[in-house]
Amino acid sequence: MEEATDKKPTTSKYSVKQYKCLECGTVSKHGTNHYGYIYPPCKKCGNTEHKCLEPVPEGMGIPTRWTKVKFGDLVVGVKRVPV
Repeated sequence: MEEATDKKPTTSKYSVKQYKCLECGTVSKHGTNHYGYIYPPCKKCGNTEHKCLEPVPEGMGIPTRWTKVKFGDLVVGVKRVPV
């Protein structure tokens, strides 16, 4: 069997990383499986914008930030048929 030469680290490994609140500067540890955004609010100020202070390993990438949507934004063109 041939080994892969272009190995990339897995993103499924759960670990605790340090994050800094972008509002008040509080540094706290959060469990996550990536190096991007986290969604729990800051315990000090309630802000939800954080930055990971851990270095991102090469090839890992940072996931795209989630956006809030309404159900109607996701379902388009559905027509209710009377029964």
